[in-house]
Amino acid sequence: MTTYKVKDGHDQAEIDLVLIDPQPRSTGVRVTRRTHAAGGAVIEEGKYIELIWDIVPTANAWNALLNQFGLGAVLTNEVTVYVPDPQFYYTRYNGTAIRPEIGQDVQRTGYFIRNVTILVRDLTAI
Repeated sequence: MTTYKVKDGHDQAEIDLVLIDPQPRSTGVRVTRRTHAAGGAVIEEGKYIELIWDIVPTANAWNALLNQFGLGAVLTNEVTVYVPDPQFYYTRYNGTAIRPEIGQDVQRTGYFIRNVTILVRDLTAI
């Protein structure tokens, strides 16, 4: 079972993090750029995670979801998340949550809010 957690603000203790409700699906932490140096080293930059919900049943549930990330009234917010790292171990990260863009990261079709993606970028393991 997944145990994705979040809390408003950076450097939150693991015990203070709250389960995201409902739980999202995700491919885990990814990088925006992977560079292969001449010496053979691999450098990964710009860690982020996309948290995805196929359906959110009501406007109240939508607002509750945004509020968990501190995105109820703002477009970005500093958060601490507990998500799978590239080796699939759950790890705490500081990051910046981005409010989904209507029509791009969330759609309303068939009376339901669908295909919701909350991006948390600038991830730094703590």
